[in-house]
This record gives sequence, structure tokens and C-alpha cells, in this order.
Amino acid sequence: MSPPSEVDVIICGGGAAGSVVAGRLAMADPSLSVLVVECGKNNYNVREVVRPALYLTHQAPGSTTAKFYKGKASKQLGGREPIVPVGNVLGGGSSINFMMYTRASRSDYDDWETEGWAAEDLIPLLKKTETYHLENKDPAIHGFEGPLHVSQGGHKSDTTEELLEAAKSMGYRLTEDLQDLKESNAFSKWPKWINPETGRRCDAAHGFIHPQIEKGCNLHLLCDTKVARVIIENGKAVGVEVVPPEAPVDSSAPVTTTIKARKLVVVSSGTLSTPQILERSGIGAPEVLKAVGVKQVVDLPGVGTNYQDHNLILPTYRVAPETSTHDDFLLGNTDVHEQGERDFANGKGVYATNFLDAGGKVRPTEREIEEMGPEFRKFYDEYFKDAPDKPVMFVCIGNAFFGNRSLVPPGKYVTIASYLEYPASRGTIHITSPSPYEEPEFDPGFLAHQADIGPNVWGYKLGREIVRRMPCYRGEVPGVHPKFNPSSAARAREIDIENSGEIQESTGAIAGITLYEALEPTQTGGKIENLVYTEEDNSAIEEWVRENVATTWHSMGTCAMKPRDQGGVVDGKLNVYGVEGLKLADLSICPGNVGANTYSTALLVGEKAAVLVGEYLGLENI
Repeated sequence: MSPPSEVDVIICGGGAAGSVVAGRLAMADPSLSVLVVECGKNNYNVREVVRPALYLTHQAPGSTTAKFYKGKASKQLGGREPIVPVGNVLGGGSSINFMMYTRASRSDYDDWETEGWAAEDLIPLLKKTETYHLENKDPAIHGFEGPLHVSQGGHKSDTTEELLEAAKSMGYRLTEDLQDLKESNAFSKWPKWINPETGRRCDAAHGFIHPQIEKGCNLHLLCDTKVARVIIENGKAVGVEVVPPEAPVDSSAPVTTTIKARKLVVVSSGTLSTPQILERSGIGAPEVLKAVGVKQVVDLPGVGTNYQDHNLILPTYRVAPETSTHDDFLLGNTDVHEQGERDFANGKGVYATNFLDAGGKVRPTEREIEEMGPEFRKFYDEYFKDAPDKPVMFVCIGNAFFGNRSLVPPGKYVTIASYLEYPASRGTIHITSPSPYEEPEFDPGFLAHQADIGPNVWGYKLGREIVRRMPCYRGEVPGVHPKFNPSSAARAREIDIENSGEIQESTGAIAGITLYEALEPTQTGGKIENLVYTEEDNSAIEEWVRENVATTWHSMGTCAMKPRDQGGVVDGKLNVYGVEGLKLADLSICPGNVGANTYSTALLVGEKAAVLVGEYLGLENI
């Protein structure tokens, strides 16, 4: 059915946070008319959405469920133009993300220094969203009646215990619950936003929007529709202008429709789209708006600044042929997929996992901090030293090779992903035209601050040391690792195990060497020592990091919740400064980063926004 031309509340964006706000409002007051305007398509029961193992299809060329923002060429990245995908489907990132259940640290929320947003204020909202199925049943920290489920998924990997034991052998603690807002410098099995009974992904739209629409209630949904701008009259948001998601053939005359909001407009279009909507509406820095011919309504120079993400590297390692990985699944093995279909009918099997089963939140030792250089030392002392709950790096095992298969020989692989939790670098995004179809000027700022180099180099080394201690480890493929000097003791080493039992190393075939002699001591029962890297080796790793570092899809911060005179865009009630009846509700409002995958925080922002919108509307039962 076509949505009404006038409603009480318009929510611009049906991503993770927007879905929560819409669902909570619809449940709270059946007489309240709520409209969600979503640029992407409806995700209802879409196979690639609800089956967890298909999440990589959303990153593939030609994907329609993601929008790919191209950043400006960066000298810090060797001239690369970094790509940052975002959700372009109902549910937003929650429909296409990696489903990793990761919570921020307690100090992350306290650092925002905003009344009502301290960790103690937010824990009840974190609990409200979830039904937690794992070992730690502490009701003070986890919820058991929410619409979104948390489990280990429906499939176990052989490499999980190997990684945990390897981390333990290096001195790291193993813990039952790494997501209690305080644990750090430890490893655990990694939970997932997957329903353990059905095996399905738990995205926000299926948790909050579709159940309300099925009731035939007051929640209206308008997909395949782009918000051009918010209409502001006499200092108040009174509606929105919407257009088709793609530019018409005659781009000089886009088809524009106006939808009125009787009570409130909530912009929840994500970290990269929300600042563009505000700027097209006349809210932003004078120089930005003047340059593109948009009349200024509110002077807010913080719009589009303070962009933050996590830095991701994905080195891959060969493993023994008998290792159970998901490479065959990703390569389309018919037998594996047919068995997966049978298992998924019971909520189990390879379709009911994300291949990411264990990992850790880690902090460097004093010696390692010193090795990372003076810039990071200064940053560490200012930011991490007095916050022991903040991890510097996240490390996780991916039970397959996730890249271009032409770069590696046939075989079995694991990927040791690491990402920098709190980069010092910042970026920006601004419109280049009043048209909603013109691409913005986007600079994610990756590695712009020298303090981010040292920990990324450390992250590569740490991941490599962990995997070398796993019994399945069989070396590296040199072409997808740093370009070490061939004579370096730390060079990448490929061990190709043939039926004959001989091996082949990157420096050439070596016949007559037994498998026992070729393998690392961890495979032969001996003690393994850390690799020693020279300055030349460190430079090779830094160059590789610059060539390969990428987004973690964790964009945030471009419309920060801070005082206006400090570059803030919204206050603690999520009101946009200078406009009545306009709130923001997505990760763009986060003033600082979080040491976690951001889905949990996006849901949290949605829950908090729902409460604040309820207060604004006089509702008491949100």
C-alpha cells in the first residue's frame, strides 16, 4: 500500500538504529502513525540476508544491497582510493554485516561525557535488545527477552580451539564472556547475531519492523526511496522531500515528492548519508554550503567532520589439507552446499555461521608500545593508559580465505583479521552539489595520523605469531604478505604439502626434507619462538599495511553528540542544534569510537533514541 502523504513521525532510513526506533514507537502507541523511508529494497526473507554464511555476497561487485563510497586518493595509502561500503537495503548494515556480537567497553560510553549516555544508563538498553543464549547468564549484563538472538551459530570449526590454545600459550587469558563491557586483553569464542533455533541472521528489520507491519498496525514502509532533504519552515522540521533512488534520465528535473511530518522528523540514514541530508537541508558549515549553492538555515560546522572507522588488515595463512575450513563452501562445492541446505532446515550447518568463531581484544606490553614509536606512545599514555578496559587491537580468525582466489594456489586457508580499535586519524564527508544524486567528497583519513602506523604493524606480527602456534599452520603465500627481503629470517614461507611428503618453500623446491623437519615446532611438539624482525622487515610490513589497510565497515562520528561550541551537531536528547522537531538516530552521533564491531552500538543508539523520541512525544511505555 502507498504510504500516507502526512504522518506523525518520519524516520529517514531503515538501518539498524532506524528500525529500532520505528518498531519501538509502533509498539508503544498504536494511534501514532510512523513512516520509514528507506533508499534500499525491502529485505523481508531475502535469502542472502537471512542465511548468515552468504554475507560476503553483499560485498561482491554488482551488489545492490550495499552502496560503495569511494574516498579521495590518499598519499598515506600509496595513492589508493579507499572504498567504504554501507548498507543499501532495509535493515542497513544489520542486513549485510558479519554478524559479530561485540560490545563496546564501559569507558567508551563514559567518555562521551553526555548526561544520560553513561554506561550505567545504557546497560538496560543493551539488555533490552537481546535474547542471550550463551554461557554467561548474568542478568546484570545480558538480556533474555529481546527480539534479537545471540548464539554461537549452527556450526563449529576445528580451528577455534587451536586459536584459543595458541593465544593461551602466548600468555593471554581465555574468558567465557569478552562482551561484558569490562573484559580486555583476553580471548574467547566469538558470539554471533544468529538465532540458534532457526540459524537465521538477526537483523534489525526482521526484529523490529516486519513483526509490526505483519500486525497491520500504524507502521508504514516506503522502500526504494531516497531522502533529498528535510523541509524546515520557521526553524522547525515539517517534512521531507523524497526522490527515486536512482537519477532519472533527465537529471535536471528529478521527480520530487513531499511528505509532511506532524510531530517529528528523525534522520537515521547512517554516518555517511545523514550529514549529506543535513547539508542539502541547509544545515552545515557556511563554506561548504556556499560552495555548492545551498542556502544556509543553521550554521553547524561540525556536520560531516570527525569521521571515524577501524583499520582492518586481513593476512591469510595456509593450513593442513585435512583442516575443516569453509573454503569449499565459498568456492561453491556442490556437495557442501547440498548438505548445508539439509542442515539449514534445522537451523544448523555451514549456512548458519559466519566462519568467525574466536578472537580477542588485546593490549600491547610496555616493550611493544615502545617499539610502536613515539607518536603511538604519546597517544597510548593519553587514551589507553588509565582505561584498562580499552583494547588497542581486535584479533579474530576467519575460517577461510576471503580474498581474490587468483592470488593464491588451491588449498585450505585461515585468515587472521586484526583491526585497530581507536585510530587517531579522522576524516570528513561533504556534499558537492544540492542534488541527492551527486557523489560527495569523502576522505576517510585512514593512516593520516602517524600514531596509527605502529599498532597496525604490531597487529600483523601478533596475528602471525598466533597462527604459527596453531597445529594446522602450513605457512604463508608470499604474494599476499609483506615483501620481505628473501634473505630475511622473517620472510613469508610457503609450505606446500604434496602427496609425496616433500615440501616446497618460497625460495624454491627443496627435495629430501621431511615434513617433520619442515614444519614449525608447534606442529612437532617443540617450543616455538617469536620471529625477530629487522628495521627493514618493519618497513616492509608498514608498506604492506599502507597498500592493504581497509575499512571495517564501522563508520561513525560525522554528526557528533557534543556541545555546539565544540563542533557538536546534536545535544544529549539527539536534537539537531538550531532546529525544532529534528533528531538524529544513528552512528553518526557518536562523538568517540568504540572498541567493538558497531552493530551493538547502533542498536543501542536506536533504543536510546526511541526512549528520547517517546519522551518528546509524551509516551511513557517505550
